[in-house]
Amino acid sequence: MRGTIRIVVLGLMAVVAPGCTLVKPVVCTFTYPVDVMGESVAVPDDDEDDYAEIPPPLVCVAAPVLIPLRFLGLAVMGFGGGLVSGFASDLNVITWNCESPWENLSRPFYTNAREPRPE
Repeated sequence: MRGTIRIVVLGLMAVVAPGCTLVKPVVCTFTYPVDVMGESVAVPDDDEDDYAEIPPPLVCVAAPVLIPLRFLGLAVMGFGGGLVSGFASDLNVITWNCESPWENLSRPFYTNAREPRPE
């Protein structure tokens, strides 16, 4: 009976474990560019605005081209990072080296690996 339970659990893990490899790249394709571009727009209160000197006509001409290109570049980085870290996250799930399998699902360069125990 115990061997049968082990086989069933391993079979379920083989079906469910590739979830991060399949889902994380798709999620990170959209969340990574939004997060990075949102951080770059925010200006702390004590810092001066570096973009105040840019002439408005230049912004109106360049922004419709540069913003989608930056979004596309960051989306490719998010997809690639999500694919690699999703595979690593799946390995952590298979080897029971994770606290929560869904941790860091929208962060492409982080895995769900458990913190090493101090010796």
